[in-house]
Amino acid sequence: MGEESELTVVIGDLCPLPQTLALLRRFFDASPGTRLHLHFEAISGPWERLLDGDADLILHHIDKADPRFEFIDLFAVRVMPVVAPGFLRFPVSSAITPEQMRDHVQCVIRDTARHTPPRDYFVIDGAHSWTVSDQLMKRELILQGMGWGHMPRFLIEPDLRDGRLIEITGRHLKGGTAEIVAARRRDAPHGPIATRLWHYIAEQVPAFAEAVG
Repeated sequence: MGEESELTVVIGDLCPLPQTLALLRRFFDASPGTRLHLHFEAISGPWERLLDGDADLILHHIDKADPRFEFIDLFAVRVMPVVAPGFLRFPVSSAITPEQMRDHVQCVIRDTARHTPPRDYFVIDGAHSWTVSDQLMKRELILQGMGWGHMPRFLIEPDLRDGRLIEITGRHLKGGTAEIVAARRRDAPHGPIATRLWHYIAEQVPAFAEAVG
């Protein structure tokens, strides 16, 4: 095979964009003959694009037990429930229950999958919810006191530090951790540029993880 004229990479909703784009830019600056098609997808969207053959590589969390995926571990993202000051009608404590939060609007990310059954993470049954397209919009709604939701820590670190957002993780609202990986189809052919990108990402993992923090 000759070198690919284009590659499609999908970035998932829990990837920090500045560091992720910097990683890709450094590689594609050295491969000017290959055009990068970059897509941003949420929840099941990256898996679906990869498994449908619409992407060469995704940067997202996956089911590591799925034999269709080959992956490189990149970093872990802590996801935590947060509210704006004054949003709750009761005191903040580690004992807040899902039942207490049911009467408060919950902000959730829209699953961008087109035909895969949608998945919901951390969604409280029976709660009124607002659906947004990306994490930045979700963060802004929560900052404005228009809802509450789970956010990746790297995106709200300054807000937590300055008191614009309050973490409400506790015994019942535990949050979680997502393991972000670079993944590709194990059973698909990979051209020379895609193979070079794969090895480049593997080599950059320590520096990339440190940059993400």
